[in-house]
Amino acid sequence: MSAVRRIAGILWPSFLVACGMEVLVFALIDPIHSYCGADALRLSRQGIYTVSFFVFWLMAAASSACTTLLALPSEKETAQ
Repeated sequence: MSAVRRIAGILWPSFLVACGMEVLVFALIDPIHSYCGADALRLSRQGIYTVSFFVFWLMAAASSACTTLLALPSEKETAQ
């Protein structure tokens, strides 16, 4: 599998998961009315949505990257 295809296989599904997480989390929570540290950063509601989306995307990408790493063939399998 090429490196570009592997990266796309990590980033695209994690992007979709981040979109779903954003919808689920912010359908239940209003970021302005909850304490999440955004007051110290002086972020607007849209800023909180943006930062949290990238955090969700990073977390999902890390999960996908771990799955991809674990799915790679071992040295024993490639030697045969």
